[in-house]
Amino acid sequence: FGWTGTRQKPIARRETDPNVLQPGILSNGVLSMSLSRASDHSPLAQLAIDATSPEELLDSLFLRFLSRYPDDHQKSAFVPALAYGFEDRLLPADQVKQPAELVPLPVSTWTNHLVPEANEIQVEWQHRIQQGPAPDPRIRAEWREVYEDVVWSLINDLEFVWVP
Repeated sequence: FGWTGTRQKPIARRETDPNVLQPGILSNGVLSMSLSRASDHSPLAQLAIDATSPEELLDSLFLRFLSRYPDDHQKSAFVPALAYGFEDRLLPADQVKQPAELVPLPVSTWTNHLVPEANEIQVEWQHRIQQGPAPDPRIRAEWREVYEDVVWSLINDLEFVWVP
């Protein structure tokens, strides 16, 4: 009937004891992935494209996420990672392939929620959300992944307070 295992046994009482599962999910889950991805024409992607040096890019990231400049120890850790491939991070215009447009999905509401296709629609929404936004095609994948790792580490830093 289209039910997933989580729907058959819903959690009515939440676990409140501290464990490593919740921080692990928050650090590596869908939200964290979406926030740290240099997605197609996103501010993070534009920041990487407009940067003139790895040092400038790192300063911009620290100001954006932690409201301060990186210290010398942080610069020594992050600048080499961003510097490797920095000059070649952008693809030539003739090699840029725009991501395919996603087909709009029909609406699933209370008026059609008992129709089997409504479940298929929701499963497709779940799949799209888990995939996250398409990466910016102007940035080479190898360098972009390192850049996103730097962003991820800033989002998961103890100094990071909240997402505006």
